Amino acid sequence: MSRQTRRVSRLFIVILLLSFSAAALSFIYRMNHPGAGSASPPPPLLSTDSAPEANPTPATQPEVAPSTSPPMIDAPAHIAEAAAFQPAAATEPSFSVSSIISSAQSDIDNGRLLSARAQLNDALQGGELTDDQIASVKTLISQINQTVIFGRHRFADDPYGGTYVVQPGDSLTRIALAHDCTWEMIGRINGIDPMHLRAGATIKVIEGPFFAVIDKHKFTMDLYLGGLPGEKSSMYVTTYRVGLGKDDSTPVGTWMVEPHRKLKHPTYYSPRGEGVIPADDPKNPLGGYWIGLSGTEGQAVGKLSYGIHGTVDPDSIGKQSSMGCIRLHTDDIAMVYDMLVEGKSMVVLKE
Repeated sequence: MSRQTRRVSRLFIVILLLSFSAAALSFIYRMNHPGAGSASPPPPLLSTDSAPEANPTPATQPEVAPSTSPPMIDAPAHIAEAAAFQPAAATEPSFSVSSIISSAQSDIDNGRLLSARAQLNDALQGGELTDDQIASVKTLISQINQTVIFGRHRFADDPYGGTYVVQPGDSLTRIALAHDCTWEMIGRINGIDPMHLRAGATIKVIEGPFFAVIDKHKFTMDLYLGGLPGEKSSMYVTTYRVGLGKDDSTPVGTWMVEPHRKLKHPTYYSPRGEGVIPADDPKNPLGGYWIGLSGTEGQAVGKLSYGIHGTVDPDSIGKQSSMGCIRLHTDDIAMVYDMLVEGKSMVVLKE
């Protein structure tokens, strides 16, 4: 080996030794300074007094929409009017009644309208409430029923109604007959007319018939489903104010809604010598609707030409001013007309 070659070899060895030394020093420095030369700090250690989240929610996970309960429909005018003529509360409700109302209100607030109504109706049918307690409970049940019975929201578990899937060939009349209801009421609560019934659609139904109880002293008409008050299945629905016969001329007793005697836009044949008043005459006292009644019990037996109708004299509601028939406000008679079923709905008129 020449002298020049040996010099090159020694120089190469020196360079290797210097490189190794530099690498060693760098390694020792990093060991003593963990963060030096790092693009980002190391992950923090877990604290000993907290646990990691087991299932962290991804930032992209969509929010779950809160469940919605059926809204309570505001009480219509007829409820407020009926309540205004109930006896004023002489004392505070008893503890048991207060607890029932409180429990029912909690159910209402949480969307459990059927449970709330059942509690209140059981208390009402128990027959142990005072007049003022009855008025309070009826007002609350009536407001619930504006949603459960008369509103568009469907309640499949409602024992006094529920839902029905329209079958091919069905009609509103056929569906109504199967549920002891009127086709007008089925159409009203679903917002549909007979010409737009679609097979396969789920609609709301009512298990009728409706029954009416008229109190001559209070000038009220209470509506029920499932039976008359006192019957096990009876459920209070709502109340309307009525006008009655002058000089106490409306007979007490039980009446049946006559078959084929419910009329819209009826002609009036005056027994007072006024002649015939056409349906479209603003002087027609029937107010656009006539529900013929047939007496079956009590003083009503054998009575003819009595019925429930509207009026062109709204001030007569709450008074004795008719010729013996039962009068209702214009909006109220339209609703009652749709409720009562010919040949099945009974009307009880009591003192």
